[in-house]
Amino acid sequence: MPLMKCNRGSSFLINGPAFIALHDGKSFLLGKRVVAGEEMIVPKGKSAPLEVESESIIEIRPGSGASINEFVGAIPNDWKTAVETILNSKAPLKVMIIGGVDSGKTTFAVYLSNMGFDRGLEVAVVDADPGQGEISPPTTIGLGILKSGIISLNNIPSEDMRFVGSTTPSDLDSQMRIIIGARALVDKAFAKGANLVIINTCGWVSGRRARDFKISLIQSIAPDFLVIIQKGSELAPLITVLDHFKFIKTLKISTSPASRVRSREERKSRREDAYQSYFAKSKARVFNLIETPLLNGHYTYGRIMPSTLLEDIQKQLRLRLLYGELGDDFLFLVTEREADPMEINKLREITGMNDIIIMPKGFEKGIMLGLISPDGGFAGLGIISHIDYESKKMVALTPIDCEVATLVIGHLKLDDSWHEVCRLTQAPL
Repeated sequence: MPLMKCNRGSSFLINGPAFIALHDGKSFLLGKRVVAGEEMIVPKGKSAPLEVESESIIEIRPGSGASINEFVGAIPNDWKTAVETILNSKAPLKVMIIGGVDSGKTTFAVYLSNMGFDRGLEVAVVDADPGQGEISPPTTIGLGILKSGIISLNNIPSEDMRFVGSTTPSDLDSQMRIIIGARALVDKAFAKGANLVIINTCGWVSGRRARDFKISLIQSIAPDFLVIIQKGSELAPLITVLDHFKFIKTLKISTSPASRVRSREERKSRREDAYQSYFAKSKARVFNLIETPLLNGHYTYGRIMPSTLLEDIQKQLRLRLLYGELGDDFLFLVTEREADPMEINKLREITGMNDIIIMPKGFEKGIMLGLISPDGGFAGLGIISHIDYESKKMVALTPIDCEVATLVIGHLKLDDSWHEVCRLTQAPL
């Protein structure tokens, strides 16, 4: 595409991948100030509004599938009004953004981050979406602090992360970890000198459980401003509750034309690319589960069942039992094959236990782990390779070689090619 001479006040919507170079003039790309001589890339799958501040000469080279369209109001007026309201308030500030899937939450987070940074604020972003976050890998939430203007949240250097263990907050374990982890990351951002902390959230908003989760997250963070992006009526029940909260100022804004609708398959593919990148340099690491305890499970927390008891149960079930532990309120068994519902009910009759965890031999392979450092912080991710249940030794693949204090079992399982196999609804071990 030849050089474009753009008049002051014109605006464009650029759908990547595209190379942009400003040869003369001044412009803003998603709120990031762009000066003459600066070059940028709008990545594939991203959209960015370009606003021309003064007469400019701009070079745009679109890649495959890219588009550049002149677009009046590429940044909606209600976005600009909301940003001015926030930035004219006394810092330090916490701003939380909520909205459904593909409503423009991340786009607004980038825009607000750039505008705050341009005015001299120390800006931090807590990306509290464990499935589609950009600051940390899937199954985690992350904190980043701006060092310069950005086009995407993944341009922000990561400062810290917290393990969630799932790509969705639909189970109670994941909800608790997001609520506690997000609050810890907000506190850390302020401790590092930030005076504008932006909390981006996931798109799970429909239904009672989603509503209760979002309210609990809001109560934990206690933001000064809550930015609500609503496409239709999907947030109406939540807004009804929020309107009664006096400690928070709500700003309702429209969706952005820069928001791009992504299919479930695209989202899954993006996560799998992130797993592959994260685990690219992984090595096998052996953990002694007596010295490095396993959290969020049952295994290692019961009394080892004697072989005579296992044999007795095995005869009644005709299911080969390889290992077993009996806890005060649970039974953990490793079996040669998967047990059917009738066999599980029979086990309940024999043992009197209601909480029964059955692990078919080898099923543990691919389960996600969170590695926790001795100071209680997040060290990194791992994937279970196999477990020797009797010796309590676990082999895991991880790129992390630092000291690990504990391991947290996740709710997600990957295959050897880093594809998501299944989400586990309960603690699998």
